[in-house]
Amino acid sequence: MIKEILSKLKISPAVMPTTEPINHHVCCDLARGSSYLVKEPKAEHSFEIFASLVKGRCLDCSHLDAFPCESIGCERCILPCTCKGCKHSRAQGLCFTMNSPREVRLIYALQTTPIFWISKHGPQCTNPMNLEKIADIINKFLKQSKNPVVLLDGIEHLILENGSSPVLRLLRDIEEWMVLQNAILILPVNPAAVEKKELALIERSTNDLKPQAN
Repeated sequence: MIKEILSKLKISPAVMPTTEPINHHVCCDLARGSSYLVKEPKAEHSFEIFASLVKGRCLDCSHLDAFPCESIGCERCILPCTCKGCKHSRAQGLCFTMNSPREVRLIYALQTTPIFWISKHGPQCTNPMNLEKIADIINKFLKQSKNPVVLLDGIEHLILENGSSPVLRLLRDIEEWMVLQNAILILPVNPAAVEKKELALIERSTNDLKPQAN
């Protein structure tokens, strides 16, 4: 009932930014306040980068736990922990995908990151024709998160459902929000699934991030 009311009022559900358990990998070095285009048939490299950013340890520190400790009372602790030498904030991610959120969590071991399924069916889905809802979720997340990273998978399907003009306008708004909120956008696109003009417009306002060779 609440979900139906929110849908009618065009009010997006609240998204609570969270941090993933840290692993030993170093974060991918991407500039904040930037949008990155990854041209690939499937969004595999994009998800690997996203997972690295939200799960990896600090790029500038050599210790495995080189991020500020998130334990309650850490600021009052007098033990010489390595976490006290790092002033960076853990990345907090938000993901939109065409794949099943359950599948994404299993493959990339994402435990707490909010994942929205771009679909017209199933629970907790986000209708691809509701661009306003997608924009509202991203905008609210960026304002609440300390170190936001957004992965927007399925842009080809959004163009198919809505046409290119509304989706390109949405992308432009999101890219501007990335600059204002010092955030990172990862945008996987299959070049074979979009028109050359559309791809050229996307390339104009994003940084090219090439998939790693096998």
